[in-house]
Amino acid sequence: MPQQCEREGQSPTPHMLCRAKPGPIVRRMRASSFKIMKKSSRRLFHIKLDDWTWWAWAATTALLTEGLCGNSLAFIGAMAVTAGQGVILLARDRNPTAFSVQLRAAYLLLLLICYLPPMRWLYWLPAVGTFALIIFGYCLVARVLSLLPWNSREAYTLDRLLRTFFSAPDLSRVKTNPGAAVCAGGLCTIEAQVAEAKSADVYQHSVKKLCSH
Repeated sequence: MPQQCEREGQSPTPHMLCRAKPGPIVRRMRASSFKIMKKSSRRLFHIKLDDWTWWAWAATTALLTEGLCGNSLAFIGAMAVTAGQGVILLARDRNPTAFSVQLRAAYLLLLLICYLPPMRWLYWLPAVGTFALIIFGYCLVARVLSLLPWNSREAYTLDRLLRTFFSAPDLSRVKTNPGAAVCAGGLCTIEAQVAEAKSADVYQHSVKKLCSH
């Protein structure tokens, strides 16, 4: 039988502490940590075969790879696919400032800049970027656009930059904005790409709240 740690006039020994049952605060902290860890778990692969924009990005990746192998016409094909995506999404959203349209416009501008003969070696950057999107769900262009002032009013801090470029893609965050899920299954959205600032604060607040009880 484990010895009682709380005896009047007696301090608990290390042996008693090891055999004592965890207190309510410890149990609550363990449960809270488990929930946060479970919630923060991420999928490694994001292959959205049921979404037409995923296939469009996959075709773009294939065309860029073909262009890097020596077929310069493939670069034009990649630009045509990107422009076609932009036109379709502009007709759907009916707003030139919609994030889906901004993303395609920025990507198309990058492809146009890279098409200049001295710059064509830079095509490896969008090629790797689209490959990361269709396989791992990481969209660098979306993350860069999220820093623009008209896309977010959050202050520019080191924490924001770290979350912008190093947080794992998470489609569960898109559930708060179901309309965004029609873009590559929701991957090409700020919600899916960038973690919310309050996540770390919530964890710290929960720990302080538990310790104060």
